[in-house]
Amino acid sequence: MNPLPHFVQSPLLRSVRGVYHAFLGKDPVEGRGRRMRLREVFSLPAEAVGTLKQVHSASVLSFDPGDGDVSRGWKREGDALWTDTPGTGVGVHTADCVPILLAHREIPFAAAIHAGWRGLAAGIVEKTVHALAARFGDVAVGGIVAAAGPCARGCCYEVGGETAEALHGLPGGPGYLRRGKAPGKWTADLQGIALAALSNAGIRSVQAEAAGCCTICSPLFHSFRREKSLTARQLGFIYIRD
Repeated sequence: MNPLPHFVQSPLLRSVRGVYHAFLGKDPVEGRGRRMRLREVFSLPAEAVGTLKQVHSASVLSFDPGDGDVSRGWKREGDALWTDTPGTGVGVHTADCVPILLAHREIPFAAAIHAGWRGLAAGIVEKTVHALAARFGDVAVGGIVAAAGPCARGCCYEVGGETAEALHGLPGGPGYLRRGKAPGKWTADLQGIALAALSNAGIRSVQAEAAGCCTICSPLFHSFRREKSLTARQLGFIYIRD
């Protein structure tokens, strides 16, 4: 039997009935792709888990497995994806950016957000919550549960002045920035800033949590900063059960 890939889960999201989720890390089985992992490890139909061509934007899309040839992956550009179709999931690929997964305690919908510093600065988190409110009603926001997964944290993520300035202007941003060791450098906690963005969007703090560690200093996860690879990324996904 092949060993399982490392993954973490959010206790909050696990408490939501009718959904399954995971933030995957590195896979000890070389060459086992996303489709095979979903099928072999999680017994999920990979063709029913939608992803996007991520471009560090604030674009939010809905996913319908009957729309296009999803067996080969969507070619649509965006950085947040939601679905309300049972037997369907959505996911994002990350390697230091923040994967954020959302579900609702009563209404069967789920969403996945890819939030790098550019996306956070563009309001990708708030725009996703607003898109869900537009579809399911403002009252739905109160029942959303969210988790921000493994990503670049303040212990390791050093940024320059442009990035620090963009993050400093966000709600809660100043509290997650520290001066770096080198002149003109700062350290930023993307996970903390993502949680602040969820709060700014109307999600109560008791309904959102951090799940997982820093990708840069943990060997269990892929990290662009550490590995300098443009292709090594991990999947965070959430699936609505039939």
